[in-house]
Amino acid sequence: MKKLFFALLVACAMNASAQEETKTKKLEGGKFRIALNGGFSRLLAKTAESVGAENKDYVSALKSGINYGVDGAYFVSNIIGVGLKFNQFRSSHEGLLTVGPGANANIKTDQVHTFIGPTFGTKFGSADNKHLFVFTSALGYMGFWSHNGFVKTTGDTVGSALDLGYDYNITKQFAIGTQISFVGGTLSNITYTSANGSVNEKLDKNNRESMARMDISFGARFSF
Repeated sequence: MKKLFFALLVACAMNASAQEETKTKKLEGGKFRIALNGGFSRLLAKTAESVGAENKDYVSALKSGINYGVDGAYFVSNIIGVGLKFNQFRSSHEGLLTVGPGANANIKTDQVHTFIGPTFGTKFGSADNKHLFVFTSALGYMGFWSHNGFVKTTGDTVGSALDLGYDYNITKQFAIGTQISFVGGTLSNITYTSANGSVNEKLDKNNRESMARMDISFGARFSF
């Protein structure tokens, strides 16, 4: 994920430089852009081999969920912007989970992944200013929270995000758009909290928890 992040960062910079040199037609709209997003997500990591065959469907169900968030950017030039991104992924599943030899329990699990961090991006539009393409990269904080009614699991790490967006401008100040995002981070420490207290576990290299996912979202965009 980090390699993808830096690759997009370089691509954004090269694209911005090229467009500045060719003096692209000035895009209409303000220097500030706010995007409200919501949609569907899927975690991309494979199910750990330690998960028994009888529990794989339960774990797989938790990999699909919803996402929502807000992106704010200030364009310091016609096509180069910096800003802040906030995004959350949520999923929930209730069903039978094997908790021991011959023992099953009906358990509901909720989980939340939170990303927040600064962004760098670029944009370019069509000649008639009706269509706008936005490419953004971000690096920041990524948090994990899960609860199954008995144990709360938490963790945090450094995360990254790549956004590829398309806006259709209704007016100079308002647009509707869609976005594909790749968000990622790897947990190396996890804390388990129950009625008996808290326990911190440091995960070895082979058992670290990947939070990589793909988001497909839709929403409203405002420029001023």
